[in-house]
Amino acid sequence: MKLNKKVILFIIIVIIIIGSFIGIYNSSNNEESQPTYNNLPLTTVQVLWRFPTDTPEKAIGISDYVFVAKINKILRTEYKNPIEVETGLFSKEIVTDPYTVYEINVIENIKGNLKDTEPIEFMQYGGINEDEKSYTFIKNSGLLNVGEYYILLVDVFNDEGDIETSDPNRIISLGSNYTDDENSIISKYKEAYKNEIIPEEETFKKSSKYDMDI
Repeated sequence: MKLNKKVILFIIIVIIIIGSFIGIYNSSNNEESQPTYNNLPLTTVQVLWRFPTDTPEKAIGISDYVFVAKINKILRTEYKNPIEVETGLFSKEIVTDPYTVYEINVIENIKGNLKDTEPIEFMQYGGINEDEKSYTFIKNSGLLNVGEYYILLVDVFNDEGDIETSDPNRIISLGSNYTDDENSIISKYKEAYKNEIIPEEETFKKSSKYDMDI
């Protein structure tokens, strides 16, 4: 059976329309599945940590300092580890890792002896990317809440003595109220410090520029 040209044309038009609707539907679904943070696209990074931090004892054991801190404000975002990546057949761009820098006050030292008489700076991997069009964070993390308290288990980040942590297991939220009674999370971490588990490979600890003993 032969189809005339009008019927064939009609069938082609119908196929195009159906295909367009499928494309729009898939595009809509992709947009809905794209995670966001502060109304911007979010990229999450899965990290394989060198040492396990699934218990307070393990997390404290690999940390240079452990302390209770209040987050005063976000100071800036620094962009580190630039690498060139191909974005097209003839195009490249420089991609960096965002690090959010906070001003904090040390409320109470648990491990180590950081200054508690003046604000210091603390660095966390993740934040708004350099193009300011998206965010990048390690999985299960995000920006810390200004005005709230945290237990921070940090490492000395570089030779300048900056302090940093990015592992969600080493950032423990205490909310907006600071309490230190025998039943508090803080007391549990103090007790865990007495039984910290230090890996055999982790033998050298650095000192921060914020250490009161320096």
